[in-house]
Amino acid sequence: MSIILTIEDEKELRETLADILEVSGYTVYQAADGLEGIKMFNSQAPNLVICDINMPKMDGFECFKTLKAQVAESEFPPFIFLTAKTKEEIVSEGIDIDAVDFFAKPYSAAELLKIVELRLR
Repeated sequence: MSIILTIEDEKELRETLADILEVSGYTVYQAADGLEGIKMFNSQAPNLVICDINMPKMDGFECFKTLKAQVAESEFPPFIFLTAKTKEEIVSEGIDIDAVDFFAKPYSAAELLKIVELRLR
């Protein structure tokens, strides 16, 4: 069973995301910000991370860079960013840190599950 860590500061969005994934058979751990996400990542060893970009305490890019520095490249799980920004606004930032995927809010459950399944292969 795949473990997915979701890092999202908006409680309702975080819980909805977890519900979609859990109904589809995934084990989901939830973090409310980047700092909490790093702690959960280190204790749960997820197979995939879904992370918001704009969060208090530590944004998604900083969270990604911190985790990337802690884990060997071969062991680093797929990392998907959720954002309300347009792709054009975040592409240059994401390229600078070697991000894998960006997923725009709002999203449909079907779209989300498709990209999750693709990245877990």
